[in-house]
Amino acid sequence: MPVEGGGSSGSASAARHPKQKRKDSKLPLAVRNNLLDLFGQIEREFENLYIENIELRREIDSLNERLTGDGQAIEGGDPTKGALKAKASHSTSQLSQKLKTTYKASTSKIVSSFKATTGSRALCQLLKEYVGHRDGIWDLSVTRTQPVVLGTASADHSALLWSIETGKCLLRYAGHAGSVNSIKFHPTEQMALTASGDQMAHIWRYMVQLPAPPPPPDVSVSSFGLRFLLQAKKKDFKGAS
Repeated sequence: MPVEGGGSSGSASAARHPKQKRKDSKLPLAVRNNLLDLFGQIEREFENLYIENIELRREIDSLNERLTGDGQAIEGGDPTKGALKAKASHSTSQLSQKLKTTYKASTSKIVSSFKATTGSRALCQLLKEYVGHRDGIWDLSVTRTQPVVLGTASADHSALLWSIETGKCLLRYAGHAGSVNSIKFHPTEQMALTASGDQMAHIWRYMVQLPAPPPPPDVSVSSFGLRFLLQAKKKDFKGAS
């Protein structure tokens, strides 16, 4: 861009006088005014930063004077850096100590919970399976009256009653048109309440009779039979000798 005055002397003159308005600028007046306004805002920002920097230096000097008056030595040649280093180190050590305390407390809780369960052994053994539903089981319940049976509600639109001892299905209720979501029993009568996804609840009566348990095998031996066995054993022993 041409500059009046020619050559480097004009550039040097413009550099020495940055605020001097250039009369030969080809920029539109509105653009020039906008640029000047933006540069003015930048200059004001730098001035604010410069003022804040001066205030910070004053505070640092005041802090150094207090530390010196309290008898605390400042390491390094630059007292400003020494004070900042001491302050930062103190804050860091406090934060580190707080983190260590929190971490130790949390980990000690975890370790204590593990210690409580490490000494004991949990054993699990499958005792009975109730197989008969064709979809997921949502609820189960046990009767309070005799005979004691187990009731299950399933997404296969049915509710089943089971023998707890044998695991066999005793009765299937298939009155719902949707998933049976819950089952409950009457406290004194053989009645059940089921709620379903078909927006209906049913109360139905059931009658089940569990087979009587088989009697235990008789393994007792009469005194006469026991005496006979002992005598036979003695004869066999004498004959062999």
